[in-house]
Formats: sequence, structure tokens, C-alpha cells
Amino acid sequence: MRLDFPHKISYAVTYRCNLRCKMCHIWGKKPVEELSLDQVERFFAKSNRFSWVGITGGEPFLREDIAEVVKIIIDHCPDLTAVHFATNGTMTNKIGASVEKILAHRKVKLLFTLSIDGPSSLHDEIRGVEGTWLKCVATFKRLRAMKSVQARIGTTLSHLNFDKFHETFLALKEVYPLLRFDDFTINIFHRSSLYYENTALPELDRANIIKAIEKILELDKDSFTLNNFLRRRYLKLYKKYAHSNKCPLRCQALSSSCLLEPQGDIYPCGIFPQRIANVLEHDYDLEKIWSLPATKNLSMKCMRSECPSCWTPCDAYSAIAGSLGRFDLWR
Repeated sequence: MRLDFPHKISYAVTYRCNLRCKMCHIWGKKPVEELSLDQVERFFAKSNRFSWVGITGGEPFLREDIAEVVKIIIDHCPDLTAVHFATNGTMTNKIGASVEKILAHRKVKLLFTLSIDGPSSLHDEIRGVEGTWLKCVATFKRLRAMKSVQARIGTTLSHLNFDKFHETFLALKEVYPLLRFDDFTINIFHRSSLYYENTALPELDRANIIKAIEKILELDKDSFTLNNFLRRRYLKLYKKYAHSNKCPLRCQALSSSCLLEPQGDIYPCGIFPQRIANVLEHDYDLEKIWSLPATKNLSMKCMRSECPSCWTPCDAYSAIAGSLGRFDLWR
């Protein structure tokens, strides 16, 4: 069922980045004029029926006014259940200070996914800047000590590290002994001309990725939690995606979610390079954009996988949540 307004929006607040990741070329994007704080407020004042707002980038904490952006979001969205940040975790002091400002303004559930893609040396090699592993671990520890904050590690399996997850887990557990599988989300490398701008990179060897997934699932003995359930379903369903190259469940892009780019452009997601409109063109009113015939047509294309089908957690988790009534999903 298509909602009359998205419950979730992924908001890329900036495409600036302080790393040089090998599996992602966001850091090479041309600079764009980001929505000003006033424009952000005008948008969320009119478009405020979200229950979930994902803050991403680039590196979102390179945006100097990130705390003010989030305060605007929580002030204007009465149904908000959580704000989620995807970050490389290198800006420990800025992240900590921003969280303190947000929580001092209003108590809200803040979720963090901090990117770590291997043991120290491998992670730094993949991320292109020495010392990023240590900074990210320091940020993780700091966030785990804060109330109203939930921090997890996000690992992207790619051709650079597909067989290194167990080593990554053990390296992190050595410095944070309380670490569990529930503290992880896992993403599979995707190419995208829109978001990652990494189409020059080779496709994955999916046979090797599936073997890596099977090993991870064998290691995963944690008890049932929502995060564990979603991660396990995501990994198991990737096998279907690898064979068909189609989303294994009905995609929720433009049915219950969408992407807002730094300059205000609306897209179905980070993989489908079909610009719908800019929020400035419609008086900052997402409901108007959501109701456009073109938007509805694109929504149908996403449902039928008539798009560059993907299986990334940001959209896969929404697809899983939208298919909970399916018996086979629980097996």
C-alpha cells in the first residue's frame, strides 16, 4: 500500500566528505549549494509527518550547523520516533558536542551507524585516511556512554573486505569487550551513478559475497532483537537478489520513503537516478511532490522493480518492514 505521505526520509545534508573511500566516490562529487538553515526550517515546517528521519552525507557532521538542522526536525515533526545518523565517526568532538546540544534542546531517540570496514589497518586503507579506525572507535565508545543514544557499527562488504568480517568483529571486541552482533549492521557494496558515483568500480563477485554471508550467519548466535532480525533477513534475502538482480521484496521507495539531496532535489532513493522535483519548486511542500502523477508512476516502477534494483539496508529494511505479513520472511 502506498502511503499518502512518506513515513521515512533520508536527508543527505551535505556531500562534503573528509575521507577518500575506495568503494565510494561521494567525496569526489562537485560541490552543491546546500539548503540553508532557513530553507531546512521551511521544508520541515510544511513537510513534517515523518516518523523516521535519516541524516546522511557525505559526512553529515561536516555541516557546521548540523545540531541546528536536527533541532528543527524534532521541533516540527510531532510523530518522530527517531533520528538516525550515518557517519564515518572521525569527528569525535563535533559529534559528541552536537548530540549534547540536541538532547539539551529536547529529548529524542538518536541512532548512530558508524562505519568500520575491517581491522585497523584494513579499515584505514579502505577509507583512504590513516587513523580513521581509532577515531571511529573513540566516537563509538563516547556515544555508547550517552543516554538516549544508540550506536552501532556499520560494515560494508565489498571486494576489498568480503572475507574479513570475523577479524573485524574480533578487533572491535578487543577494544570494546561488550560488543555483540546486535551492535552491527551490514551493508553490501552497490554501484550507483546518483549517490555513490562509483560506477567505474567493478561489480562484486557475488559467489564470494554469498559465502561470506553464510559464514557471518553461522557466527551470529545472538538472541532475537529487532536489529538482529532485520540484519539476518537482509543477509538471507541478498542471496535471492544476487541470483535475480531484482529486489526480493516489494520496494518501498516512493511508497513510504524517499531521498532528499543537499540542494533540495527529491529522488526515490540513492540508487534510482530519476530526479522528481526540487522542494523549492513546490514551496517546500513534499505532500505536493508526493502527489504528482510522475511520482506515483515512479512509485509503481519501484514496486515492479522497473528500476536499477538494489538491496541496501536503507531501503531493504523498509521493504522487510513492509512485508512482515509474509510467512516465508520469518523462516
